[in-house]
Amino acid sequence: MMLAPRRYAIFEKAPLIQALSTRPGGVSAPPYHHLNLGLRTGDDPENVWANRRKFFNHFGLDIERAVWPSQVHKDYIHVALEPGVIIDCDAVITRVSGLTLTVQAADCAPVFIYDPRNHACGVVHSGWRGTVKQIVYKTIRRMQKVFGSAPETLLVAVGAAIRQPHYQVDETTAAHFDGAFLEEDGSGHYLLDVTGAIVRQLQNAGVDPVHIEVDPLSTYDHPDLFYSYRRDGSKSGRMMGLLCLL
Repeated sequence: MMLAPRRYAIFEKAPLIQALSTRPGGVSAPPYHHLNLGLRTGDDPENVWANRRKFFNHFGLDIERAVWPSQVHKDYIHVALEPGVIIDCDAVITRVSGLTLTVQAADCAPVFIYDPRNHACGVVHSGWRGTVKQIVYKTIRRMQKVFGSAPETLLVAVGAAIRQPHYQVDETTAAHFDGAFLEEDGSGHYLLDVTGAIVRQLQNAGVDPVHIEVDPLSTYDHPDLFYSYRRDGSKSGRMMGLLCLL
């Protein structure tokens, strides 16, 4: 079975490697079949590392030069100068070529950012909690401060995530969001459009709408392609996004 990563057209001519993994092509056994890239899933760690190496090798990338944010649904943004595990981190930015930034997801949105003027990039893990904390907006602002990035020139892709028809939340969660991203779904429940809220954050940060690409697929709707924690619960694997400057 061949790998079938998601590559976004917004980066087609950019000097970088971008990809979001999908399920085909790995060695993990059910229920994590096939290309599970998440260690905190109950899967055999040897299988996960074999999958990770296969994913990196597919793009000719050195897995020893990867940055691994621990992802805790907060808003800490790390400026990466070297590889390694970053504790309590959900966004990473860099200008170091050959350093691969990673982000894992199984319903939360992976966001990929490239600054073509300064040859800088970033990846963000933005679930509903991170979105409430404005992590995507804050990442753009951090790139402005650290790299001198001009938001209107940035290229951004919002990767596959769970979409509104299958993302029911309670009143407490819904209260954090603008009504434009909510649809009533029975007493005390709403359907939440996290991707829409992320796109608004990007626009509020000054990103040109024509420079934003949104993956049209929902993780929940495509069990052959994507893991989904909302659909599969604790037996869900993880996809991985990667971004590496050339």
